[in-house]
Amino acid sequence: MFTHANLARLFLLGLGGIGLYLALFGSPEGGVALVPCPFRAVTGIRCPGCGMTRSCLALVQGDFISAWTLHPFSFLLVTLAVSAAFFPASARGFLDRFSPTVRNVVLVGLAALCLALWIYRLFV
Repeated sequence: MFTHANLARLFLLGLGGIGLYLALFGSPEGGVALVPCPFRAVTGIRCPGCGMTRSCLALVQGDFISAWTLHPFSFLLVTLAVSAAFFPASARGFLDRFSPTVRNVVLVGLAALCLALWIYRLFV
């Protein structure tokens, strides 16, 4: 059954496996292209999540500066995955401590930060 904890474990297992493969065999000449971005394929511009996969892989390999440069939200994504995978009750309990209004404000704020980062990257 697919629970949040199982999906987070699967994500971390895949990320760790790819990171281990890259550590053992190195990165291919053209870089790693695991998941092509459908938004970029259709529009020709980067989506708000472009760079997240490469950033997570850099994070797994310990290259924190590259990970931050590629997409700073990867730190949040991996932290949330680790907490959901290894501490599912605590992660769920942590969210339940806050009112639905506070949770919505945090989620909207994170979405706004992600969109602001995307707009900044489009023009820089």
